[in-house]
Amino acid sequence: ATHDVLNQSPPFEDIDFFAADAPLVAAVAANGGAPASAELSDFGKHWGSAVMAERGRVANENTPKLRSFDARGNRRDEVEFHPAYHELMAHSAHAGVHNSTWTADGKPAGGAAEVVRAAKFYIASQVETGHLCPITMTRASVAALASQPDILAKTMPVIGTRAYDPSFA
Repeated sequence: ATHDVLNQSPPFEDIDFFAADAPLVAAVAANGGAPASAELSDFGKHWGSAVMAERGRVANENTPKLRSFDARGNRRDEVEFHPAYHELMAHSAHAGVHNSTWTADGKPAGGAAEVVRAAKFYIASQVETGHLCPITMTRASVAALASQPDILAKTMPVIGTRAYDPSFA
């Protein structure tokens, strides 16, 4: 280093985004989510890690790219995502941020499912927000699909999984 930098705060990483946020902890408890506090703390530690901060930074610096044509000039129309984006999507999907408010048959999960999901969404948004758009659209699609039960029945097995397949991005 060429000099000491004294006027900058330390990196906001390697913390528990849930436990460090007293208003969030209070709001979750006030709305019936206290039994999920340990789960949310684990989620908060994971998303509050330096590794996840780096994933968010890399995903934001490498925005999706439209590839209209291949090397030979053939129409392709594909969007290319950086692997960091897929990793963020996978972490949110594994935690059920896209589906935890629904039962396997597409009915509201009830209880504090909405509260816990909202807390996870808020925590993940502190790292990177772009990946949360398709996460939220997936969640919202279930309510829209409820008007066509036959389609909902066909799609819930896919929406209901907590696995992430980057080929669908």
